Amino acid sequence: MIIIIGAGITGLAAAYELSARGVPFQVLEASPRAGGLIRTEHVDGFTVEAGPDSILAQKPAAIELCEALGLGPRLISTTPPRTAFVLKQGRLHPLPSPSILGIPTTWRGIAGYDLLSPMARLRLALEPVIPRRPQRKRLAQDDESVGAFFRRRFGTAAVDLIAEPLLGGIHAGDIDSLSLASLFPRLLEAEKRRGSVVRAFRHTQRTGDGLFRSLGSGMGELVTAIERRLPPGSIQHESPVHELVKQDAGWRVSTAGASVAARAVVLACPAYAAARILAPVDARSAALCAEVPYVSTASIALAWPRQAVRHPLAGSGFVVARAHNALRMTACTWVSSKWSGRAPAGMVLLRAFVGGARDPEAVDLSDERLVEVVSRELAGILGIEGDPILARVYRWRMAGAQHNVGQIARVAEIESRLAQHGPLFIAGSGFRSVGIPDCIADGRAAAAQAAAIA
Repeated sequence: MIIIIGAGITGLAAAYELSARGVPFQVLEASPRAGGLIRTEHVDGFTVEAGPDSILAQKPAAIELCEALGLGPRLISTTPPRTAFVLKQGRLHPLPSPSILGIPTTWRGIAGYDLLSPMARLRLALEPVIPRRPQRKRLAQDDESVGAFFRRRFGTAAVDLIAEPLLGGIHAGDIDSLSLASLFPRLLEAEKRRGSVVRAFRHTQRTGDGLFRSLGSGMGELVTAIERRLPPGSIQHESPVHELVKQDAGWRVSTAGASVAARAVVLACPAYAAARILAPVDARSAALCAEVPYVSTASIALAWPRQAVRHPLAGSGFVVARAHNALRMTACTWVSSKWSGRAPAGMVLLRAFVGGARDPEAVDLSDERLVEVVSRELAGILGIEGDPILARVYRWRMAGAQHNVGQIARVAEIESRLAQHGPLFIAGSGFRSVGIPDCIADGRAAAAQAAAIA
């Protein structure tokens, strides 16, 4: 028997892998539902995502799992035009195409990048001649924050107008703490291999179907499909783990209602939960897990009749350059423009985001206050009249793992120490995974390792 602790997408992927291999397992989930951050609601003809709305097509693990589950025909692409915008001083500036994480990859793109001042564009254009950062010998010393990398390679203006709203916004984090190596390794490799990000990606072209995929009825389809493939009763909800004890033949895992022997254990839970569970097993590993910070965010879904919104909404949405706008909102997805079938005909569905490392108190505002604030801010940006006809608020407390500088070295030390105690594995967003595809790949890999030992 293998025990999986946590039924988020990482734990579900691990369970799927073990089920496919015919290995006995049990999933222990502290909450009443599986799926973690993935949650879809269907309200009055609207498809509303409470958490992530898509998977990155460039990372194959999620698409491969969808195809294995028979969901391949259900995968959909974003609707053209796929333009994303940055809000600066109340004006929406389109990101150039082609670009990598907001960085133009052609000289024409740099020259016409009106988000940046002429001097800032000139500084960005000089990136290919900026010397590489000397490589450090030790892993922990070689890490660098996203903010430091952007200042060094692209100039100060690019930090506030590109890195903070786009890269920091993706993770609701502080770009002067977030680890470039852990979160955006492609940029690091570009500098190491080619000496320049612009040079490395100069010939990159946007794919015809876009970078993202979703499922026809929302990402919740993925959770439901996995659950249906698992043996009945293999997920125990509302079963937080109280104790993990080493035994000669493996582990004993205890919950409030039962105690079960396990040959191997996969910790697919948040790092702070892993810290509590690991404390009696390895104090140093537990302390390292506890070092991983988490942020809280909220998403607010709002709908209006199309005639109430003056903006054409020709694109996927925008992020907010906070240093240049006095707003609470950090980003807004134009859901009904980004994905087909998400709203009834003649309706507009938007989803705004607040909170994160820069605004931790936002998640504590009442539903009414969050709807009021976001509606007012959107009205000024998009020319919206009247109150929304639908409003949903979703809070994600301590749900956003922050891969800050030192994360890769931290995870390496945790895994090295746990290997000394027997078949005990960590997986998920609190450790090395960034996004749904990584979590799926990580969960399946951990399950495969556990199955090989058990």
